[in-house]
Amino acid sequence: MAEGKRAAELDPLSPQVLLDTTYALAWQGKYQAAMDLANRALDLDPAFFYPYFQQGWIDITAGKINAAVPELQKADAIGSPSYVAGWLGYAYGATGDRAGAMAVIEELNRKSLHGYVSPCNLAKVYLGMGDSGRAMDYLEQAYSAHSQLLCWLKMERMWDPLRKEPRFIALMKKLHLDK
Repeated sequence: MAEGKRAAELDPLSPQVLLDTTYALAWQGKYQAAMDLANRALDLDPAFFYPYFQQGWIDITAGKINAAVPELQKADAIGSPSYVAGWLGYAYGATGDRAGAMAVIEELNRKSLHGYVSPCNLAKVYLGMGDSGRAMDYLEQAYSAHSQLLCWLKMERMWDPLRKEPRFIALMKKLHLDK
C-alpha cells in the first residue's frame, strides 16, 4: 500500500499505478476504496480496457458477480487480452448464463488459433459453470504450459470451491503455493 501511494505521488496521471493498488485493497476487503481507485483510473483514460476490467474484478471479489458482467463486457469489447474474456465467461457461468459462458469458450478457442490463450482462462469459465473437473483439467494444462496466470491461484477467491479437491491441492504443491 505504501509503495502504491508513493507511485501515485510520483506519477499522478498513470491509471495503471492506481489500478495496481486496487488488488491490495480488494484482498483486504476494502472494496469501495478499490472501486474508487478504479473509477479514478477510468477518468484518467476511458479508452483503456483495464479500469473496466478492474471494476468487474472488484465486484467478483466482493461477491457481486451480477454487477461485474457489464463492466467485463465493456473491457472485453475494447481490445483486451484473453484473460478478460476468461473472467467474463466465469461471470456468465456463475450467474447462470450458460449460453454466454459457452460463447466465451468459443471466443477463446478462436483466439487460440491466432495466438496463445492460457488454459487458465478456460478453467475460469468452466469453474463459473460449476464444472470443477473440466476446470481442473484446464488448470493442469496451464501448469504444463507454464502459464503465468497460475500465480493468482492462492489469492483469488474464485478458486475457493476447488481448494479441498485433491487435484487442486496437488497443483498448489507443485506451484509451491501451499504454504
